[in-house]
Amino acid sequence: MSGVGLTLKNLGRNRLRTTLTVVAVALPMLVFTIARSFVDGVSEFFEQSNQNLRVCVHQKLTYTAWLPQRIREEILSLAPEGYIKAICRFSWFGGRIEGAQQTFPSAGVDRDALAVVYSEYEMTPEEIERFQMERRGAVVSASVAKRANWKVGDRVTLVGAIPPYPKVEFVVVAIPPKMRDWFYFGLDYYDEVVRQVTGTPIGVNNFWLKCNSEEARDWALAEIDKHFANSEHETRTEMESTFVEQFLRSEGDWVNLVWTVGCLIVLVAVAVAFNTMSMAFRERTSEFAVLRALGFSRGRIVAMVLSEGVLLGLIGGALAVLPIYAWTSLRHVELPVVPIPVEIPPQTAALALAVALAVGAGAAIVPAAMAGRLPVAPALRKVV
Repeated sequence: MSGVGLTLKNLGRNRLRTTLTVVAVALPMLVFTIARSFVDGVSEFFEQSNQNLRVCVHQKLTYTAWLPQRIREEILSLAPEGYIKAICRFSWFGGRIEGAQQTFPSAGVDRDALAVVYSEYEMTPEEIERFQMERRGAVVSASVAKRANWKVGDRVTLVGAIPPYPKVEFVVVAIPPKMRDWFYFGLDYYDEVVRQVTGTPIGVNNFWLKCNSEEARDWALAEIDKHFANSEHETRTEMESTFVEQFLRSEGDWVNLVWTVGCLIVLVAVAVAFNTMSMAFRERTSEFAVLRALGFSRGRIVAMVLSEGVLLGLIGGALAVLPIYAWTSLRHVELPVVPIPVEIPPQTAALALAVALAVGAGAAIVPAAMAGRLPVAPALRKVV
């Protein structure tokens, strides 16, 4: 019988143990694949955001404090001609459906600037017109609309999570398919509601600038904060990627945490596979001695044991990677808690399979070395 035949026969000797080992390898590799894809997705977002030529201007100490609305006009007057394409003011609302605990990102924005600053949303001219014409109009992402079962034309009432916690009625006027997990409405309408309750105008948390070139972006990063330095409203101007990264880190460094968990769980797979290979070696001591007596070289025995480990890793990796790769390639999939799409690039799938092979090989190194050094005569005495 060839070495390949022996390898397959040995793996099928205890089918239950082999099956459980394959599953125990597949599950950690599934977590590793998703973790790696998630980290790659975040990195890709940062790279793309730098290409969007957007910068954020917010209060110097924190992005949650308010700045006066007039700063938009000051920045526009300060900028050289042709540098700034549009400025969109953001005033956080933190809305939730009345009677429900789940919140989603929501903000009052400039109706005339949203589609320009966030051109990747690809709002149609009809959607832009409806948003600008409807006083209570709201632009809702497809993910939020799906969770809330909303459609264009629906009237919805949200309760703000920021003082004075207003209850506001909106009309859904657009659901752009490429917009991510947001609920936007007119800043003028939000200001009107707040003035009725408090008598004071609404403040602005962030000013998002769409620049026309990298030169314009560099100017914004260097000059805007100088203009407002030592004033009543000092600012901090940041690239979009920097702002988002700091925002994520304020909730905890969970991006690195996800990746760390993904790496640690690979060690679990190595431990499980190593335990299986060690048990198989102890059970087959006499068998290895007989094979050596029949003329099998030490190298061939080592290669046979290593191939068993590699095959276990390959099967487990394929079961973990190939189904989710095919699934995410055929349809849009998002994580259940964090609305970030799960996309498995080919390079990530290949990396996961390579790691699975390394897991199997790493688990089999010690048993293979022990099998190669096995003394033939003492081991043969154990043969019944």
